[in-house]
Amino acid sequence: MSSESPLPNLPGSGISLPDTPLISGALDHLKKHTSPTVVNHCIRSAYFAILLSQKIPHKSTEPLDVELIVFATIMHDLGWATDKSLLSKDKRFEVDGANMARNYIEEAKIAVGWDKHRTQLMWDAIALHTSPSFALHKEPEVMLAHIGITADFLGPNLPGDLITIKENKEIVDAFPRLGFKSELLEIMCGLCAFKPETTYDNFVGDFGVEYGLDGKGTGKEEFAKQRLAFSMPRFVYPAIGASEQDED
Repeated sequence: MSSESPLPNLPGSGISLPDTPLISGALDHLKKHTSPTVVNHCIRSAYFAILLSQKIPHKSTEPLDVELIVFATIMHDLGWATDKSLLSKDKRFEVDGANMARNYIEEAKIAVGWDKHRTQLMWDAIALHTSPSFALHKEPEVMLAHIGITADFLGPNLPGDLITIKENKEIVDAFPRLGFKSELLEIMCGLCAFKPETTYDNFVGDFGVEYGLDGKGTGKEEFAKQRLAFSMPRFVYPAIGASEQDED
């Protein structure tokens, strides 16, 4: 990796990221609040998103907002901040990350041209990055942020043969995984322990059910019971009947 830029051009894949004060500031902010492993994951996601923007057609007549895509992917996992005092107890990690990125935009003197619409689009890209059933049907920037982040998990196995082994290797060599698989397990299980009710209706809870609250199986049976109790069939659906009785 080049010593001249923290986000170097990758000639083999033909990828370059915008070198703007906002992107540099976002990268510094990410490094301040997350681990080196998470930093590299977010940077790889940005490279994948831009690579895929060159391969996936989109219907918008407007040019892609590349700075927004890169900013969103770099900041998308602020909800994994190492300082838990920065995180909410009642919101999903994706929403924490989106809120933190929005606060950064609103406070940054270098956020030029970020009107309400652009800021909302960035918020959506982060908040929906784990929800393909929403993200894939929104604006191209939101869609590409989601696919770029997903690509860092799947690499050449991303459906559609969109990423070659060579392209994947160049990005991962530039920003190594640094034990991402084991750290991801620790983070997901930690969220199940730290704010369980934010994990019951999404994939994070799957980690608690499978691996417990510490990644080693501790508390997984009780967590599974609690998660089931909050499910639609167990919690919401019966409430309709109770409401109907009250209305009679």
